Amino acid sequence: MSHEVDPRVDKTRRRLRRALITLLQTKTVDNISVQQLTSTASVTRGTFYLHYKDKPAFVEKALDDLVSELFEEAIMTVSVSDVITNPIDPLQRVQVLSLSKALGYISEHAEAFHTLLLDQRQLAVSQRINQQLTDWMQDFYEDFKDQFADLDVPISIQIAYYVSATVGLITDWLEKDMIYTPHYLTKCIKKMHHLMTIGNISFTDFFVN
Repeated sequence: MSHEVDPRVDKTRRRLRRALITLLQTKTVDNISVQQLTSTASVTRGTFYLHYKDKPAFVEKALDDLVSELFEEAIMTVSVSDVITNPIDPLQRVQVLSLSKALGYISEHAEAFHTLLLDQRQLAVSQRINQQLTDWMQDFYEDFKDQFADLDVPISIQIAYYVSATVGLITDWLEKDMIYTPHYLTKCIKKMHHLMTIGNISFTDFFVN
């Protein structure tokens, strides 16, 4: 969600999104009416239609905003020397994913992600996360194309592997009631990435603490 949105508009949209998550815990999206949304969010129908054309447009925007905010929180721009040793251009800046920030955001919004990733899979929120993560990793690859490790495996397969593993691990974590803290889970993931580290730049370098 853009930081330039009027704070009052942002507050209204967040209230409606929270109302949607609350209602999705007992209903499918098809069985949720605009009246139920506005009543749960304590906003008027007029206010709802001031911001959204209809319920499908609202649901689409609400889910997109939640996923976009996850990546706004987790994607960091850092010096390349913070990511890899002996970079060709030490002044280069690169965008990477902070695992601790991503997991922290999901933990903070656990009710929403549990509902959307586990109970309401038909809303395809995991696919939205997959697509955004894929796009960010593709950008990371383009930044280091000439220095990237040659694994003799197509880049699309490498990205799909990391994306599915990451999103699958998050889903499993939620399913098991987040028995590990974001900090501990980050350490575990980084340990596994360390075991896969090779001499050249690879996708393990995209995931930072």
